Amino acid sequence: MRRLFLIIVSLFLMTLPLLAGNNPNKKITAYKINKPLSVDGVLDENLYQKPPIKDFIQKEPVEGLPPSEKTLMWVAYDEANIYFCGKFYDSAPDSIDRSLMRRDNITASDWLWVYLDPYNDDRTGYFFAVNAGGSICDGTLYNDGWMDDSWDGIWEGDTKITPEGWNVEIKVPFSQLRFNEEEEMVWGINLNRDIKRKHEMSFYIMVPNEESGFVSRFADLDGLNGIKPKQRIELLPYVVQRAQYLRDRENDPFYKSNQYRTSLGADLKLSIGSALNLDATINPDFGQVEVDPAIVNLSAFENYYNEKRPFFIEGDNIFRFGIGGINDNFGFNFGNPTYYYSRRIGRSPQGFPTTSGEINRPNETRILGAAKLTGKLDESWTIGAVSAITERTFAEVLTPSGNVVEDEVEPLSHYGVLRTQKEFNDGNQALGLIFTSVNRKSNNSYINNLLVDQAYTFGLDGWTFLDEKRVYALNASIVGSHVSGNELAMLRIQQQPYRYFQRPDKSFMKLDSNITSLQGIFSRVMLNKQQGSFFVNASLGTASPGFEHNELGFQRYADRINGHIVTGYRWYQPDDIFRRKNLYVGINGTSNYDGDMIAHGLYSSIGFQFVNFWGVTINSSYNFESVNTTLTRGGPKVKYPYNYSVSLRGYTDSSKELKFNPFGTYWHNGFGDYDYECGLEIEWRPQSNITLSLAPAYYYTMSNYQWVDAITDVSAAKTFGKRYIFAALDQQTYSAEVRVNWSFTPKLSLQVYLQPLFSTGEYSTFKELAEPNSKEYNVYGTDGSSITYDETNDLYHIDPDGNGPATPFDIYNQNFNYKSLRANLVLRWEVLPGSVFYAVWTHDKVNFMNPGDMSLGRDFKELWNSPANNIFLLKFAYWLDM
Repeated sequence: MRRLFLIIVSLFLMTLPLLAGNNPNKKITAYKINKPLSVDGVLDENLYQKPPIKDFIQKEPVEGLPPSEKTLMWVAYDEANIYFCGKFYDSAPDSIDRSLMRRDNITASDWLWVYLDPYNDDRTGYFFAVNAGGSICDGTLYNDGWMDDSWDGIWEGDTKITPEGWNVEIKVPFSQLRFNEEEEMVWGINLNRDIKRKHEMSFYIMVPNEESGFVSRFADLDGLNGIKPKQRIELLPYVVQRAQYLRDRENDPFYKSNQYRTSLGADLKLSIGSALNLDATINPDFGQVEVDPAIVNLSAFENYYNEKRPFFIEGDNIFRFGIGGINDNFGFNFGNPTYYYSRRIGRSPQGFPTTSGEINRPNETRILGAAKLTGKLDESWTIGAVSAITERTFAEVLTPSGNVVEDEVEPLSHYGVLRTQKEFNDGNQALGLIFTSVNRKSNNSYINNLLVDQAYTFGLDGWTFLDEKRVYALNASIVGSHVSGNELAMLRIQQQPYRYFQRPDKSFMKLDSNITSLQGIFSRVMLNKQQGSFFVNASLGTASPGFEHNELGFQRYADRINGHIVTGYRWYQPDDIFRRKNLYVGINGTSNYDGDMIAHGLYSSIGFQFVNFWGVTINSSYNFESVNTTLTRGGPKVKYPYNYSVSLRGYTDSSKELKFNPFGTYWHNGFGDYDYECGLEIEWRPQSNITLSLAPAYYYTMSNYQWVDAITDVSAAKTFGKRYIFAALDQQTYSAEVRVNWSFTPKLSLQVYLQPLFSTGEYSTFKELAEPNSKEYNVYGTDGSSITYDETNDLYHIDPDGNGPATPFDIYNQNFNYKSLRANLVLRWEVLPGSVFYAVWTHDKVNFMNPGDMSLGRDFKELWNSPANNIFLLKFAYWLDM
């Protein structure tokens, strides 16, 4: 590991040439108008007699050429709004793509994109897009060009097809934008027109493919004088009517009272000056969001699910930490930690009733209220803060005596996040901090034994460019963590699967049953070459064994020292066969604080796009023999053999009505384990307002060492008094994701999501670890041991050594057949700007019959005939601009 670090440091020093030179910005002048424009796509106002913007340059398909079609645009403003208007000539008006799609469902079409940097900070901003059919999308820009479509502003856009092409008019109220109010303002701006059938993208400011940055290249938008936006006060009250019909609940004594529920809530948006925005929500309801997919998880680690709740995803990019300044980031067993995983807020209760009886346990913890502050103190200083309170949650238990008692399953909790970042020297350097806190209060001893009562992280991050042209960037971060609770709660924290302090052969930071707090540290330094054909990305990092951020974040690892370097070359100029191609190779290594090399290997990737716009990417890796500290789930470490993998992902021309994206992976190791996955993503647009997508996939794994259990036995002296049981697992999974997006108008759409999943696993050849830090295992049924199957009780009787001192034990049959169907239907109608009506149907069913045996026809019938959960929801949110 030390040799790897020396190699990486040497390459750091070899790749820092200083370059010089900047290109001056182009300028656009916004015209002041005396009365609001009528946003109808008809360009008949006096504004269109003024000189237009017309100097666009192609980025695709041929970089640097003039556009194939003429484009004229105007920017104007009045006291309350800013307008972006365009006349897009087209030599074949009947070929203009005017597809309808739901908001933010971005697909290939004829688009106008408007990019704004109101702070003129060269790093952040907004984007607004309208296609020729009137569909819209919007979002925010961050890190000099990364895009996030979670923000939904309230603005208007309309289009009109003409014999010469198509027109667009966009009106964005100043109240929807954050900026530093001055008498004479200069914003950043860029404009982009897409022509689908030609794969053409033309920009007012075209950034060549070999160069980096986007927002920092924008033109200056001047002429914005005397703007006095009104105080933004928006209230969004909503009412939700829910009806649920749940499987196996008809005889549940608690069912009737929960079957039909009406709830009220409200969101509030309040501007603090023109630069900050306060969002608050009371008793929020997110019933309209898409359901999570079903997953079969046989590991010790929890599943990660993307956030889908609007209040939490809007402005999420402000809270991202440790990635600023660089435009590429490779992980290799050490990705950037997620310190703010908003799905912790309102999660399912973590406790279970301790009283016996029939249980009514809530599926989620109710959020009493939450507030979020986002914006900028000036053009170089960003700030974001979140505060949320979830209620003390109880499960109801009907005891055998007929009494209903309440057991606490989640305490009253507060979640807080503060994120801020200050840029210096025109964005060449930056320094930021993050602070997170979780505070719980409970008088229940069971809860206090289960959960820590205080959890904090505090960190600093920043970046610096190493040359005047911003070719090389260095990013660094350091974070400390602290959690505290009683001895039992801290014991649980020490035994988490990303830490396993209970390992009997662990030497650095072993399990301590008396501690009431735990501290740790994370740090990482990354170097990135931002532009040019030659590419370099490298990092060094560490996460100490006591590093803990899982109470509000999502933790994947601790106890690691890691480094990697990736280099490669990218060809941007087309030839007779390829439009572009790239090649990357890398080396990586990871050790723990005990000095064990837990991963080290090689990586390669090749990608290319043909001249017909089809393309493919092939990734491969080879990992050498290493030490595995998690396979025994808290037991001793083992030797893990070499392994290799290869994956392929392809795509076809995105401008066609029918598109295919095939993919496949194969993995194999020195144990003889292997798995593979293959699938095909298909998207078909039979009409301009309907999109159908289907993504079937098949996954197969053959693992000789799938975890089963740990059995205490004092005679197992070699393995520290426990037997660590594994088995061969033969698993196969069929799944598919089906989506239908039907847009009746740009403001009325129907979205359907369907996910069937069939997964079976058959366990055989049970065995135990023979010796720590080895690859030796004792197979039951050989060398004097015995294993017999009890069909009546569906379990295995195992005697590890026949007539020896070992104690026989039983293990239940692990075979499974998990069948699931999840469906979600959402009708969304924007009745008025900002006011939305939803009609939602959520459906799910599961079946577990015939464990270990897959027969798709039979399994589908069994699933189809299974009882289902059906939830119907009507929600109306009314926007009040106060």
